Parts: sequence; C-alpha cells; structure tokens
Amino acid sequence: MLRYPWLQPYYDKIIHAFEQGYGHHALLFKTEQGIGNDALLRGVAAWLVCQSPKGHQPCGACHHCQLFNAGNHPDFYLIEPIENKDIGIDQVREVNEKVAQRSQQGGNKIVMIKQVDRLTESAANALLKTLEEPTQQTYFLLQADLSASLLATIYSRSQPWLIANPTQAQALAWLAEQNVGTMEEIRTALDVSHGRPLSALAMLQQGLLQKRTLLLRQFWLFYTRRSPLELLPHFEKEILFQQLDWLSGFLRDALKMKLNVPAQWVQTDFLQAIQRFNQKQSTQGLLKASKIMQQVRSDLLQINGVNQEIILLDGLTRLITEVFEPQQTH
Repeated sequence: MLRYPWLQPYYDKIIHAFEQGYGHHALLFKTEQGIGNDALLRGVAAWLVCQSPKGHQPCGACHHCQLFNAGNHPDFYLIEPIENKDIGIDQVREVNEKVAQRSQQGGNKIVMIKQVDRLTESAANALLKTLEEPTQQTYFLLQADLSASLLATIYSRSQPWLIANPTQAQALAWLAEQNVGTMEEIRTALDVSHGRPLSALAMLQQGLLQKRTLLLRQFWLFYTRRSPLELLPHFEKEILFQQLDWLSGFLRDALKMKLNVPAQWVQTDFLQAIQRFNQKQSTQGLLKASKIMQQVRSDLLQINGVNQEIILLDGLTRLITEVFEPQQTH
C-alpha cells in the first residue's frame, strides 16, 4: 500500500497492466506538486526492480529490493533539475549511455525524470531517440507539472497518466491521522494549499500557518499606513514565494468577492478582513494589484543577481502609488 491512499488506484492500474504483459515502457505522470507524486513514481519503480513481487507489492527482501530501498540500485537512474536549472543534454547523454548497456543486476533498468518539462531542447531530442528505440527491459517514469507544456513528440511516445488531487474528504481524513493540528487548522492549511495534502502537512509541521497570519496582518498595516516598511521586513528568503502566494491569494479572494464569483475561497479565515479591504477597492484596482504581485513573483524567479529587497520594495511601492492611493481619491 502507498502512504497516500488517493494514489493507490493509479498504482494498482499501472501494476496490473505490467502483470498482464501490456505495461508501457514510458509512463508520463502529469500531476500537481504536493500530492505525493514522488511516492507513486518510486512505488512503480520499486515493483519494476523487484525480482519476486508479491502481487502488487515488491517483496522487499530480494537483493534488488534491498539495493533500491538503500538508494543505491545501479540500474535505477534519476534525472532532475540541479539548483533549479533546466535539465541539460549532458545529464541525458550520461543516462542514455548507461541504459544502452546490459543491466548491472540482470533485471530491469529504470530511468526516472522529475520535471521532464524542464528538459532543454537538445536534452529533449537526446531523450527522444532513446524513447523511440528503447533497449530491452528499460522503463521510463516521467513526471511533469499538470499545467506544464511538453514536447508533443515526447508526449506521443509515452503513456500519459493524469493524476487528480484527492477529494477534500480524502485529504482531510489523511491529515487528521497525522496529528498535526485542530480540524480548523487542517481545513485552513488545506484551503491555502489549494487542496494539496502534502503541502498542507508541511505548512502545519513548519508553523507556516502562524507565519501566514502574521504576514496578512502586516499587509493590513502596510495597506492602512501606506508604508512598505510595515511589510518588507517580514519577508523570509526561505519561504518568500509561499508568502507571495499568500498575498496573491488574499487579492484573488478580494476580486472574487467584488465580482460575486461563487468560487471556492482560499483565505477563508480572513474573509472579514477581505470584506473590509474590498469596500475601498475597485475591480480594476484589484486586477492591477494582482498583476503587480504576479510581476514581482516573475521578476524574483527570473532576475538573478538583483537584490530581492529592491524588487519587493518596488512592487510594494507600486501597490501604494498605482492602486491604494488612486482609490482614495475616487
């Protein structure tokens, strides 16, 4: 059994196909982060390397299982972005050379590629040749974010699996079993994490729910006092992008409320504050504020070597001068 029950049906279907002799040599998993996709891929890999699986489960006792569980099976190859850089052709070539040879342990060879959408064009072309003419007993487990675009040639040579988020009931039940907070805290963390239980779990375990509350309170002071210094010192490098997502979520909920959109709220514990905030905002102003926050996030991701504080200060200043102050004059 997988640790995440919502993934078990996918795992069972994939393993059943292999048992029946029609398992595909290249499986493409399209899934959101934070729902346990790594466990699903590794679960399939563990079954494929096992020499004597017991039904849908690897035996856990054979030499292959022991090597895999210890993290040093010589016929299991992992490719992923290094230091958040795209996957280069050298990484793919190195694995291509290894899988072209006979397996070192006399069993299956497994290539697992995380964020396959991050392959450079040359790396993707190098992988394509191996996908088109795979050597015997070679299997590819490819993972891509649900919204990521992928080369049609790679997509067409793989068997795609769209992995859905768990239902709210599944996610809440699993989180409750982890003993990480009250049901109210669990619900809030799950809402803020857009229904992704592992993201919600990390949020609860790392005390991020409290940090989010503090940040949104500081955002209110920043808004009322028109002073970036009320908010700027509260950004933390390690969780900066999460913090930006929390602020963006607040603004998106404000826009939904303004437009009377019957959509699921994300910041459910701050609806009163959003209502007060909304009273002095226009639809155009909220759209502008959301765009400014998106631009800040994009700049922080793309611009290297520039002081993060400068980009944040510029974004906060624009919120004041282009959104909050103009609203006041209307």
